[in-house]
Amino acid sequence: MVYQSYEKMNEITANNNIVVVSEDMQKYFTTLQENITTCYKLAEKARSKGLDPETNVEILQASDLASRVEQLVGPQEIATKIRETTKKLGDRELVSIEIAKDIVKGKNYKFAKVEDAIDQAVRTGLAILTEGVLVAPLEGIAEVKLGSNKDGSKYVDLYFSGPIRSAGGTGQAMSVLIADIVRRELGIEKYRPTRGEIERYKEEIPLYKRVQHLQYVPTPQEIESITSNCPICINGEGTEDEEVTGYRDLPRIGTNRLRGGACLVIAEGLCLKAPKILKYVSKLKLKGWEFLDIFVNKNGKSDEMLSITHSTKYLEDVIAGRPILSYPSRKGSFRLRYGRARTCGLASTAINPATMFLLDEFITIGTQMKTELPGKGTIGTPCDQIAGPIVMLQNGDLIQVNTVEKAINIRQNISTIIDLGEILIPFGEFIENNVLLPDASYVYEWWIQDLQQVLNMLPKECTFNAINEADLKTNKIVSKELGRDINLKEPSPYDAFELSDKYKICLHPNYTLFWHDIAHVDLVKLAKYIKENGRV
Repeated sequence: MVYQSYEKMNEITANNNIVVVSEDMQKYFTTLQENITTCYKLAEKARSKGLDPETNVEILQASDLASRVEQLVGPQEIATKIRETTKKLGDRELVSIEIAKDIVKGKNYKFAKVEDAIDQAVRTGLAILTEGVLVAPLEGIAEVKLGSNKDGSKYVDLYFSGPIRSAGGTGQAMSVLIADIVRRELGIEKYRPTRGEIERYKEEIPLYKRVQHLQYVPTPQEIESITSNCPICINGEGTEDEEVTGYRDLPRIGTNRLRGGACLVIAEGLCLKAPKILKYVSKLKLKGWEFLDIFVNKNGKSDEMLSITHSTKYLEDVIAGRPILSYPSRKGSFRLRYGRARTCGLASTAINPATMFLLDEFITIGTQMKTELPGKGTIGTPCDQIAGPIVMLQNGDLIQVNTVEKAINIRQNISTIIDLGEILIPFGEFIENNVLLPDASYVYEWWIQDLQQVLNMLPKECTFNAINEADLKTNKIVSKELGRDINLKEPSPYDAFELSDKYKICLHPNYTLFWHDIAHVDLVKLAKYIKENGRV
């Protein structure tokens, strides 16, 4: 049971310069806690009868991420240290590294064996990365051992299993980096693979792709670069029935079956998340991770993971029967808009509900979609504050449909859907996936800032009253110069053009046409028609 108290949320948001003042929100969280407490008392009473395998409720309440991590993987009393480090560093990846280092230093925590210290450090670090809500730190890491190189020196042997997939590429790759950092703290040597072990990976990863999904399949050269240079042995349990045919029965690999966890960590972790890993390697000034450079810079040019390019990856795994709304970067599909609605969360985006109706309601709340950018799967949710689809009716009218009511009324008269309207994607989705931010539409939120900037530079007697939060809620403001109320969110064409002319700002987004979607020859044709025929 994960519960964030109102007081704790105030504390956390204040640290991020966000002030929470809503009484309704406070009442909501207070009521939530009261109901949770009632449910727990009832559950404890039922468990006390001894009719279940356990006589107490196993799922404990946790007030924040630090508490969740401590209760999930430990060690005891680590929550306080996590809170202190988070307040100091802020960055969750750096916090996970710092906490892992603190665990293995031996000052605050004692372990019977070195392996136990490394095991605890890696699991706790991974739990911080995954916010204490995933199974990966418990079941994604099978065990941690100390292996022996040919010269007798010890190395860290990290065994992954299938559930490490839930940690995502960043968590998978960061767990290896954390293991390397604690290895250095303890003075343990690097892993030195044999030729047979390297060749085993080169056969195993492409074979794993045939039986399970992989977002990215590295080339044999890339696999060799990682496995021959990585300071940590990326090992794993046999997770598939399929077995390798070459390089079997290797002394330091305990199975001939495919090691799904190891394949995931190399392919989806280190390969795809190399830019993010190298960012922290650079901050920490670590040597020995230069082998990941090939995934960031190939032949002196930016890799596709760091550039905005047309991507067909989202089309590769299309299930039969699923519609394809657009081919890569084609005009006519969704237009990108940055932002977050109440329904948008992790891997959750929003579209105008009118779009849902005009697509015969194929996209509904919770429908899974795959997007070209940022490249991950997402689910559809509604947001009626963003632009809806543009359609052409059978009578030749071109209109924008922003409401469900209008969509229902004109659905039978539509000749062509010109575009599907906006899709609202939080910019954090791009950051999380190491994708550069593409250009987006010029929207009201940007326009109002441009207007405010101009107004701030003018004398109060010749312009609007100051635009404040109350004005933006009503979207109306009084212009002293123009002598009338103006709806800033939905101005009339006359008001929009007068505002633009008077204050020398861009035209309101409602009247900014998508000129970049028209071919030059068609633009010339349109201009000639208007010149000869005037207004239609």
